[in-house]
Amino acid sequence: MFSEQQISEYLSTSIEQFQHDCSKLCAQHYPTVHNRGMRENHLGMALCRRIMATLQQAELDAHFSQHKNDEQISQPVFIIDTTDFSIAVVAHRLLSANKACRLGLIRTIANVRTTLAPSKPTYIVVVADHWFDRSKASKEIPAWWLGQMPEKVEEYITDGIKLLDSADNVAEQLLHHHQISHGEYHLHHPLKRETNNKIVHKYLLLSAFIPLHK
Repeated sequence: MFSEQQISEYLSTSIEQFQHDCSKLCAQHYPTVHNRGMRENHLGMALCRRIMATLQQAELDAHFSQHKNDEQISQPVFIIDTTDFSIAVVAHRLLSANKACRLGLIRTIANVRTTLAPSKPTYIVVVADHWFDRSKASKEIPAWWLGQMPEKVEEYITDGIKLLDSADNVAEQLLHHHQISHGEYHLHHPLKRETNNKIVHKYLLLSAFIPLHK
């Protein structure tokens, strides 16, 4: 039997490697990515490939499929299934940071939970990306995702981004409206400038690890 910590470590390894894939995808599809973010299929498939590779390296027999979407779930959802646990990967683009887009992501997570009907330990992994703009809502995204301001706020300021606190956060909204708890939420900045190899803070990758069986 696998512990939640083991599976979280598998996913952490996969996401770390996935960030290199993001850099390659962005380089190949620039300026499309810069203008709109990555396509949700690109995001989801790239992360699934990394998770599958990590599980195979751990000598786990894993099977991959795309979840059949319905009218309630517009984003791509992929299923990675093993004998002992299942992982549902949700890919989402935050083209806008406004309240409607945030609630759309939360509804998707809740709807995926509803449609899965898990018979064994099941986890939702969320991957989303966002390019910062000048709006107040955009500057709130890190605090909304983490439930607090991120570390090294001064590095964002250096890149011209003045982050703002958020009145609510995704974990609270999932708990209060959908009774989903125990999630882990992380921020990533996979892109680096070619000239000096410094992090591009204006491109934000969000990830979450949410156990459904608790």
